[in-house]
Amino acid sequence: MRTQEVLFNITGQSFFYDPPEGRPDASPTPAIVVRLNTSGDATAQLEAATTGSVAIDSVNTTTTVDAAAGAQVLTLSSSSGVVRGRRYILTSIGGDKEVVEVLTIASNVVGLRRPLINAFASGATFVGSRLTVSIDATWVATQGKISDILATTWRTTKESNHWWGAGYAGYRLTWSYSFGGSPTIGVSFADLVRYNAKSLVTPADVDTTFPGWIDRLPTDYFEDQGAALIVEAFHAVRMDAIGDDQVVRRIRNTEILRELTIYRANVILARTQVMAGAAPAILHEAREEYAQRYDQLMREPKFQVDQIGDGSAAAARRAPILRR
Repeated sequence: MRTQEVLFNITGQSFFYDPPEGRPDASPTPAIVVRLNTSGDATAQLEAATTGSVAIDSVNTTTTVDAAAGAQVLTLSSSSGVVRGRRYILTSIGGDKEVVEVLTIASNVVGLRRPLINAFASGATFVGSRLTVSIDATWVATQGKISDILATTWRTTKESNHWWGAGYAGYRLTWSYSFGGSPTIGVSFADLVRYNAKSLVTPADVDTTFPGWIDRLPTDYFEDQGAALIVEAFHAVRMDAIGDDQVVRRIRNTEILRELTIYRANVILARTQVMAGAAPAILHEAREEYAQRYDQLMREPKFQVDQIGDGSAAAARRAPILRR
């Protein structure tokens, strides 16, 4: 699960966690502990970052129409609480399970990103599994809790070269819950930031740079014109840069992230095409184009970074991004 970004001084937000096992047991009530994400996480500083109890996704309904294998729509008793883009667990009366991703919602009919692998008779259960807890309004409005400020303070007062803050999340969340009668623990990570990192890229942007990109998309990604692949591309760019000592959440020039995301999206599609039988040369070319663009924009930085997370900017140091 990716690091969640929580916005500074914005009330009404929640921490969330998607248990890989499925929908947790309602009893005992799930719980959460928030700590700083420093070394020695088990004993790191506790944070009074939440308020109220941990809640389980309210979606717990059934299908009302048979769905054959290969179908991409489900008719539910109720679509209340169902969220587009979120994953749910579909379970047949016989116990067969399948994780489905909702792409569209129209009344009580939901469209799925991928065709069903199994057949599901009417009466199959459709449930959500996400755990959520409200974020404390005082904590989220405390400037000293911003992840970048915390990291800078820690490195200054503890160790000048401490690893914490060099791309690592500021907070570690430990979720306690029960599944199938057995207690278990889940871990997620979060950052408190002044603004979210966004790619600002649309499918049309990628298609303009690489004509025909939308037409070449796999069938499962036609519905949203590859928007989900662009999200993956943006995440990949961030991971590429963090792996080369760049704290990407501090980069202030979104135009650079936008450009790199476009080229990375083409790499992802080319890889998909090769896996489907296309010539490997198209993937090699896509990677070379991305690497060249990456070097141009990141090897000799032409952007400013927010050094301490207070909204100010200073010139970035030179960093060798793509090492061979």
